[in-house]
Amino acid sequence: MLALALPNAAALRTNDFLVFHTAGARALRGESLYRAEDGRFPFKYAPVVGLLLAPVGALPLRAAKVAWGLASALAVFAFLREAARLAVPPPSQGLHPLVVLLLAPYLWHLFSLGQVDGFLVAAIALSERLARRRPVLSGLLWALAVLTKPPYLVFLVASVLAKEWPRLLALGAWVVLLTLCALPVWGGGALLSWWAVLGETTPELLCSAQNQSLWALGCRYAPSGVGALAIGALGTLALLLVAAWAAWAAPASARGTGTSAGLAATALVSPLGWWTNLIALAPLVYGLLGSVTLGRARAMRRLASGALLGLAVVAVLTADLISQDAFVWWLRQRHYGLAGLACALLGLAARASSYSQPMTTSSM
Repeated sequence: MLALALPNAAALRTNDFLVFHTAGARALRGESLYRAEDGRFPFKYAPVVGLLLAPVGALPLRAAKVAWGLASALAVFAFLREAARLAVPPPSQGLHPLVVLLLAPYLWHLFSLGQVDGFLVAAIALSERLARRRPVLSGLLWALAVLTKPPYLVFLVASVLAKEWPRLLALGAWVVLLTLCALPVWGGGALLSWWAVLGETTPELLCSAQNQSLWALGCRYAPSGVGALAIGALGTLALLLVAAWAAWAAPASARGTGTSAGLAATALVSPLGWWTNLIALAPLVYGLLGSVTLGRARAMRRLASGALLGLAVVAVLTADLISQDAFVWWLRQRHYGLAGLACALLGLAARASSYSQPMTTSSM
């Protein structure tokens, strides 16, 4: 399936890694990160991220691509390990290849474009696990994710409910400190430029074919702007309510439920939830597979099977088994977003119905 996912996905290739390499090179020279001449592919992250990319920019492009790809693969591996720890019921060894197959389109797209999301999901998953034991380190990892993509602030909900005050204080302190680190290089004007870029580029990309978030679903299926907002808001509310029900049904696993829901939300609730971001569903995919193989409720096993079948179907629709035009048509129907939403809702429901023992990750 991974090989099959390649041809049609390649037709939508962008210059993601080149953006990071260019930003790192500019940071080394102290040049402006945000430029109008960058056109469709501007640097859209906080100034400090440019500094963190300096080692990448110091390498020749080809060597930098190799190093980035290897590091990204390690990050994804670390994330999948954390995803398996979060899953309810815990996965057996045989489920790991199935998860990789179901997530193959998203993983292949991430690696082929050189996107940053592998590092971000690994950072936030590890941050969640260290929330109580190592709040300062946890806050640092969370701050790095937020400064790269602000939607990772969605984890505030679970952290506040869990009363993780030291971690929250660490998050705020790290955000301020990391932001200050960039001021000697670019000054406060860089922060204004960053927000200006986000403000200019986000609205025009809300209805992009590759955007598979709840807000993009609204663009596709609502006749007006108000309707689009309503669909996005209703989807967000449904995700929140099901996550709350799952946490209530399994209180000892509530923290793990919050983490799993937060990961799903970073792809589905973010205004620009690219289909690659759906790798964040990994904990819930593990749980759905566990529900099918180990679940005791027949109805839940059937619903979980349906959600997994949806993920398998969209993987096939990525492949060269259909024409490129047909693939783009399906992309515009938000088939990734629809399958991802079903996976998120049913995955959270499966946590509640199949929970039997306190999760080890809930106390980590």
